[in-house]
Amino acid sequence: MPYQWEGEDLFPPHILSIIDTVLEAVGDRLSVHGEVFSPFTQLMERAGYEGGLMALLTDADKCHAILQRYAEGASALARLQAARGVDAVLISSAFAGGGFISRSMYEQFVMPYETQVATAIKQAGVKAYTHTCGAIGDRLDLMAATGIDGVDTMDPPPLGNTDLAEAKRQIGDKLFLKGNIDSVNVLLQGTEQMVRDDAKRKLDAAMAGGGYILSSACSVAPRVPPNHLTALVEVAEEYGRY
Repeated sequence: MPYQWEGEDLFPPHILSIIDTVLEAVGDRLSVHGEVFSPFTQLMERAGYEGGLMALLTDADKCHAILQRYAEGASALARLQAARGVDAVLISSAFAGGGFISRSMYEQFVMPYETQVATAIKQAGVKAYTHTCGAIGDRLDLMAATGIDGVDTMDPPPLGNTDLAEAKRQIGDKLFLKGNIDSVNVLLQGTEQMVRDDAKRKLDAAMAGGGYILSSACSVAPRVPPNHLTALVEVAEEYGRY
């Protein structure tokens, strides 16, 4: 018989212990966030990227059924994290950019299920935001329509295709925007002055009216020089305060 579960029973208590540990360590000095994987990300990782993408074309009905179950599971885990005391829950939504699927496929296979997860998070009383790498410049409005509170990453060219000023114009009155500093060509391979100059450009492009968080686009690589991260903090302190 297939494994049956109901709501939050799928998740053993120990998977939330990291939240308890972090909250105990930082108190109210820092904002602590949880994370769940987008139903679409789960489908890609479990089916395999090539197989998963092909299945969207060859077996859409089965994909929708699987995505619905993943949406229920992600929503349940998000509610547990919210109840544990996090300030926000990140929906990690890789493989949903233009390098993988079209805008229309995003509407069909990503939006309905991330909307369910975002709704569950917000009903639990915390903020919801989405992390999507790569080319998302053509679907920012669709991301906003899922009901999230913010967008993270916003990779600039050549890593992605998000122009920060245009993103601010499109959705900056609806969502907070986070990121857009090139994690590879600026933070990792650039000079400290390049980091400072780029950070100042990002603030100029998006901080007006509030709602911009200065940060790297995607992950910070282990070999990024520490002084590059310090430079971000210093630019934010000097130019980024409201």
